[in-house]
Amino acid sequence: MGRPSTVGKLPKALVEACNGLIRDGRTIDEILAALQQLGAEVSRSAVGRYVKGARESMEKYREAQEIAKVWVDKLEAEPSGDVARLLPEMLRTVAFQTLTQMGESEKAAGAMDVMLLAKALKDIAGTSKTNLDTELQLRKLRSEIQAKANAAASAVEQMTRQAGMSDELVSTIRARILGVGEKV
Repeated sequence: MGRPSTVGKLPKALVEACNGLIRDGRTIDEILAALQQLGAEVSRSAVGRYVKGARESMEKYREAQEIAKVWVDKLEAEPSGDVARLLPEMLRTVAFQTLTQMGESEKAAGAMDVMLLAKALKDIAGTSKTNLDTELQLRKLRSEIQAKANAAASAVEQMTRQAGMSDELVSTIRARILGVGEKV
């Protein structure tokens, strides 16, 4: 693990000013000049390393936002689809990776970090159970609807045969009642 950044050790106001200049797209020399005007004693190479790391972090954040937008759009389009079932698994993986990183870190994990991670895992488990319960209810409801449609189709089929309608017409009516060949 590398040593802390010289820029990162500056007072909070100077670090925030530096971050603002980075977001504004300023060059390393412009950022260095601004920090020196504010009284910071940092080298150009320290500012360069800090800017490089900050820009990489911002790029990763931007990519994560784009990916999240795609997932949210897919989730909104099909709330009970594959994406909805996949998201809790992805979050669980992130939580376990975080636990692994906490265990491998030289710095002890704080009680608050562990508590928040435990709560996240509990919430993920609750979400998974809720998703499963919802899916089971939907399957049961579909089954009940299908049974009612079959009963209605059989009753109509019996009545139409008694009325002397042709087998072809009876089959067409039955198919329409059951939604065969139509998108449901």
